[in-house]
Formats: sequence, structure tokens, C-alpha cells
Amino acid sequence: MRACDSVALCVDDGNARQAAVTIASVIAHLSAGPALTFHIFHGGPPSRRSRRLESLHVSPHRLCVHYVENRFRSLALFDHVTPAALLRLQLGDLLPTLDRVLYLDADILAVADIRPLLATDLVSAVAGAVQDFGLHAALAEEAVTGRPDHLLHVRDALGWDPDDFIYVNSGVLLLDLATLRRERFGERAGQLVLDHPHRFRWRDQDAINLLLAGRILLLDPRWNTMVWFLEREPRRHHADIAATALQRRDPWLLHFSGACKPWHGLCDLAHYRRWWRAALRTSPLWVLRWLRLRLAAVRAPVSGLIRRTRRRWRAKPLPSGTTR
Repeated sequence: MRACDSVALCVDDGNARQAAVTIASVIAHLSAGPALTFHIFHGGPPSRRSRRLESLHVSPHRLCVHYVENRFRSLALFDHVTPAALLRLQLGDLLPTLDRVLYLDADILAVADIRPLLATDLVSAVAGAVQDFGLHAALAEEAVTGRPDHLLHVRDALGWDPDDFIYVNSGVLLLDLATLRRERFGERAGQLVLDHPHRFRWRDQDAINLLLAGRILLLDPRWNTMVWFLEREPRRHHADIAATALQRRDPWLLHFSGACKPWHGLCDLAHYRRWWRAALRTSPLWVLRWLRLRLAAVRAPVSGLIRRTRRRWRAKPLPSGTTR
């Protein structure tokens, strides 16, 4: 089996700069070997941000930015899933000459060499992905609390037995494009999402899990370490302890999934600082962003002190016969 040599990302103007950080981090940790081709699918016309992405230095590798019509553009943002993210469903058709591709979300940070992942043998599977420990842990937590939420999604929307299923995260996908094309997966998955936009909480991810159930190879959990789950979510205590311990000890791809992203602020968390260090090496625009956030962090407590002082001053009783 020949190793995969192509990486794909799907973006819009909202995460084009973040995609550059993902690509730069992959290259920074890449071992010697054949050059890779990075395919960036932008769901809209060229823009200033996409043009900057085109100029990203990746030599000796190749970078191709493709401007495509996004059939999902009419779908509103839902639970931080953007229409651009749904383009991953169409990769088989968007890359008609490729048999395999590694798809990465634009909020991924590589901290290890991805060549072993690219060389993974899918055997008879159609895709390779990491189990979504967050969802499985949520179900375990709900069994304890008795407050169903994700349980209803798995049972009613997906039609699965909550005690007997495996659900994967779609932020990192090793895809057999040749098989997906033969099965018209892009057309079927896309129509499923368009026909039921409010039934599926995680839209394209739900479609992938539904249509490829039983044919997804479970990858080493370190290939998709979801940072929010490890560092912020109490639900992690209900997760697969061995897998999450492995992710915490030696992550290979850090995934900043969820609504809270590193670029939204300066969180005092190790992996968020790690993302910022990579971003600051990628573009001076990230330096400006970091400085603005840093200044805002410094100004906030000072402004609060000033407001509190003013309130105390206004609350002081005046000596008799005087006015303010």
C-alpha cells in the first residue's frame, strides 16, 4: 500500500489564517520523505485572507487553494459548525484524481510527525478516525445524573442503541476517496444534511458516522486529542481512562474543537499557549492579535479598579452645605 501524500483542509474567511497555522505545524514536525500536497478548499470567492493563504511558504511541499461553490452555504451556523466544514463531505468529488487524503480541521495543531498516520493501512475500512470520547463520556455522565441530552441525540436522531455504538470525531479523517466516489458518498451525505439540517446536531460528523458505520478504522487516540475535553470538561472523568491518559501524556495532533478557540483570548492553559507559540511564528498578523489581546488583558483589571474607585467616591457622603 502506497502512503498517502495529500492533506486537505476546508475553510472560509473565518478560519483561513488558522489553517495556515495548522499547515505550518505539520511541516515543522514532518520527517524526511516525499513532498506533501496541501489542498485548501475555500467555500467562496478569493479574498484578502485567502490570498495570504496562497502565499504561505511550504517548500519543498506544494499548496493548492481551490475556490469552490459551497452547496451548504445557506445553512446557518449551528453549534459552531460552519458551512465550510461541511465541504469535507465532498472531498471525493473535489479531488477526483486522488485515491486517499488526510483531512484536518483548521483548528488542529500538529505536535508530532504525521507520516505514520499517512502510512496507515485502512485494510477494508473506508475511513480512519479517532473515537469521540466526549460524546461517549457525556452518555456515561447522563446515566449517572439522569438528565438526558446526548442520549436523545444518539437514540432519536441517529437511531442507535446508546449502549452499543461507536462514534468518531471528524476533525481528523484518513479517507479512501476511491471507494467514497464509487458509493456516491458525497452526494448522499450532502443530501442527508440538507434534508435534515436541524435533526443532526453535528451535521457532517453525524452523516459520516451514520453512512460509514462499521467501516471506520479506529485510529490511535493521540491522532485527535481534543483539548477542551482534557483540560476543561468535568465529563472527562466518565471517559475511557486509558485513552485519555495517553492523549494527555503524549498528544500527536491537538484539536481545539468546540466554541472556545485559542485565538479568542489568552487562556493560561499549556496547549493554548502552545498554539499561540506556533501562530506567532507563522505570521506577523498573529503577533498583532496577541498584542491586542495582551493589552486588553492588562487594561481590564485597571479599568475595573477605576470604576470601583469612582463608585466609592460617588457613594461618599458630602459635607453639609457642599455640592458635587
